[in-house]
Order: sequence, then C-alpha cells, then structure tokens
Amino acid sequence: MRQTKIVCTLGPAVESQKMVAGLIKEGMNLARLNCSHGDWEGKRKFIEWIKAESPDLAPVGIMADLQGPKTRLGVLAGGAITFDTGASTTIGLGEEMELPVGSPELVASMRKGDRILLGDGQVELKLLSGEGTRFTAKVVAGGTVKTKQGVTIVGRSFDIPALTTKDLGDITQAIEAGCDYIALSYVRSAADMRELRDIVDRLDPSVKLVAKIETREALKEIDAIISLSDVIMVARGDLGLQMEVQDVPAAQKKIIARCNRAAVPVITATQMLESMITTSRPTRAEASDVANAILDGTDAVMLSGETASGEYPLEAVRTMASIARATESHVKVHTGGENKTGVATDVVAESAVAIARGVKAKAILTTSASGKTPCMVSKYRPDQPIFVACWSERVQRQLCVVRGVFALVVDPPLNTDDAIRATVTAFLRRKLIGIGDQVVVTAGVPVGQPGNTNLIQVLTV
Repeated sequence: MRQTKIVCTLGPAVESQKMVAGLIKEGMNLARLNCSHGDWEGKRKFIEWIKAESPDLAPVGIMADLQGPKTRLGVLAGGAITFDTGASTTIGLGEEMELPVGSPELVASMRKGDRILLGDGQVELKLLSGEGTRFTAKVVAGGTVKTKQGVTIVGRSFDIPALTTKDLGDITQAIEAGCDYIALSYVRSAADMRELRDIVDRLDPSVKLVAKIETREALKEIDAIISLSDVIMVARGDLGLQMEVQDVPAAQKKIIARCNRAAVPVITATQMLESMITTSRPTRAEASDVANAILDGTDAVMLSGETASGEYPLEAVRTMASIARATESHVKVHTGGENKTGVATDVVAESAVAIARGVKAKAILTTSASGKTPCMVSKYRPDQPIFVACWSERVQRQLCVVRGVFALVVDPPLNTDDAIRATVTAFLRRKLIGIGDQVVVTAGVPVGQPGNTNLIQVLTV
C-alpha cells in the first residue's frame, strides 16, 4: 500500500464527477479547493462529488486554501503585457501606471533599487527612480504578465493583516460546506495561526489548520508555528520569491525535519510535476524532486496546476503515485536521536514501531479519538501500514494526509479490549490483515482519552 499521500488541487480540468472519481482512483488523498479562484457554488459541487466517490477506507479529505493577503497587479491594458528584457515601464498606484498595483501597503514599501518579481517570478523588474506611489523600472528579465498576477518585492516585507475580509467569508463558507482543513496563506508568525484558530474555534473547533510556509518571517518562527498547526505546507512557489531560489531546498529540508520531530504532518507543494500541465510525462528532474521530498520525510506531495488546469490531470496523479511507491522502500526509519521528545505517547509509538520491525509484523494497528497517536506512530516511518480505528468520520478524513495511515470508523468502544477487538475485526473483514498474521497493537487505557496511548500488544490474528 502506498504510504505517501497525494494532495490534488481541483479546478476546470476536473470539473465533473467522473473526473473527480478518476482522481480518487489514481490516488488522491486530500482535495485542495483554492479560494483564490472560483466561487463557493462550484466548490460545493466538488465537495458533493468527493463525498459521493470517496471510499469508506481512508476517505478523501477536503482542504480550503485561503487566498490570504497576496499583493497583485490591477487591470492591465488588454489584459496582458509582454516586456522585452531591457525595456522600461512604470509601476505603482493609479490607472496611469503601465503596471498598476492593487496594494497601497506594498507600494509604500517600494524603494529605489528594489527587485520586483511579477507572476511566479517569470518577469523581474528593478526600480530605477521614483518615490511615494509612482516608480519607473527597468525590465531585467522579460516575459508576459497578466491582470491580477502577483507582485513581490525580493527580500522585503510589509505590515498587512494575515486574514483579509475575503478570507473571513471563505472561512465561514468552508466550515458550512464541511471542509476538514483550512489553510492559511503567507503565515508570518505564530500569532497569525493563533488568530485563525480563535476564529475557527468559534464556528467548529473540530476543523484542523494548515500553515503555509512561504515567507522569510515564518522560517524564523517555524517551531512556534508548527506547535500551533495541525499540518504544515512547504509552499515553495512564493517561498522562492521571498528568498533566493538556491536557498529553497535547504529551507524545505529544515521545515520537513522540524515537522517530523514534532509529529506534525507536512505537505511539500508547488511545481512538483509542472511539465505535466502540458505533457503526458514528467521530466527526470521533476521525478527526482518528488522522490527527494519523500526521502526528506514529507508526509504528502501536492499537485497544483497539474490537476487544476492541466491537460493530463489523471496521468499526473498516476505518475506521482508511481514515483512514491518506487521511493518509499528507501525511506530511512527514524529511530531515537533528535526525534525523541520524551512524551509518553511518543515513547510508546517509537517502541511499537521497533517491535513491529523486530517481529516482522504485517501491520501496526491503533485506535484514536483525536488522530494524534497515528501521527506519533507515523513519525518513526514504519515499513508496515498503520491501520487506525476511530469513531469520528471527521478524524478519519483528517488522517488522509498522514504518511502510512489508513483509517476506518468503528462504533465507540466500551473499553480498551473492545476497541482492540473491533480494530482487528474491521481490518480483517476488509482482508487487509489475515488469519495467522502477526500485528502490533497500540492503544490507550482508559479508552477514548486523547493523548493517552500507553499500551502495546503483539497479537496473532
């Protein structure tokens, strides 16, 4: 069973129940709804299709990705402008600017000599002169820019709220529609995640939060942000605009390592199979990129334009899944060292993985009320699948992003023995374990108390 999870962004390329079913068949584990595009009428259709096509074992979760305070160009003449390298242009506030900017805060932070990146960094400008709200610039790297594309000042940050008015409306819509995760873009500090948590808790505290790491400031507070997040996303696209591109790989490795230590699931995102937007096969470099993220310890890998607007969305998921399967046998088991925290549940999880390896168990079985125990077991990257029995459909779906975890819902148990019996029976019925198989079970006494995993058993089915 493939252990690495796959996140797929939904969009026009998969705008039918048949295509959504195809994504699930090929390996989608978490569906991303990008709040920067489309409306909630369309997103609710996607949610309806996902729930209709999702399997009862390890169903697909749903994540609403907030737009956040991304600074964008205004409306361009003709909708797009193509610049030659060396050309001159004007940028700032006001319709008379060739490149009008929609954010007064960003323009106020502009200075002579600044490097400006447009779109995903394809076009680069250097500010030559100007002050206040109007600047002249030289095109350092030419290309085409379009209306509403992003604007980034390299190495410069400015004060802007983490949550916009649009984000607040999207949060309400996402929770009412039944989304399992809400992702916050452009996180800069732990305070941003705390603010989002307070808002979400007033509406539905069972919804979990994803922090997208795509700013320099976030890297400085990464441990505090991880402690307040349920999932971390390494959003390499905008991170590569905020810092020099050669520094992004090391930042990715640092973030993944910190998440692994904290037993917080981590998603690696952006341009993983970018060429498959227009071609049916990835480049060798892209295949290596996916594999190296898995070897680094990522729980999940994400497809963006490949599935949202690409010409080969199903092939992209199939390719991603095949790369993951080929790579997983080379992932090193995490044992002790820096990964140890001394927390009792952590120690029990590490021991369960060591025992499973020692007895060559078929699987590791666990019960979970909150989803924390499977995350702890997954942290030590066992070779065996982690089969989880939980009694909440929301928790079951939220485990979709945790490496190696496959969850089923069972009736609430009366006691720990009942929980173990129900777990073994549920996975036996689905022929994921068989009579005579040896399994390692980890659970809690008393049953149903989050963070109370304190029992390990080696059982023959």
